[in-house]
Amino acid sequence: MRINSKKKLALIQNGWGMLPFLLILALFILHLALPDKTFSQEERRYLAQWPVFDIETVLNGSYESKVEAYFSDQFPFRDVWVHIQEGSNQILFDR
Repeated sequence: MRINSKKKLALIQNGWGMLPFLLILALFILHLALPDKTFSQEERRYLAQWPVFDIETVLNGSYESKVEAYFSDQFPFRDVWVHIQEGSNQILFDR
């Protein structure tokens, strides 16, 4: 009976250890499946789109910053995260 409980404990520990990996994998799949948005009503601004590849922009470093802006603007459920940040800012900083 003791061996069975050790196996259960090991399965539970492995399951909790896999949770961050599964979350990242799910967000990656959602990023691929969901369409890109062009405008954010909450922020009242246009969101970054995938940049056009050009060797000159790669060499001067602006391509990487445009890709980074794209991924931060096209993050799955971004509107939810923006609302959470706004709510926490109101609570913490009493705005």
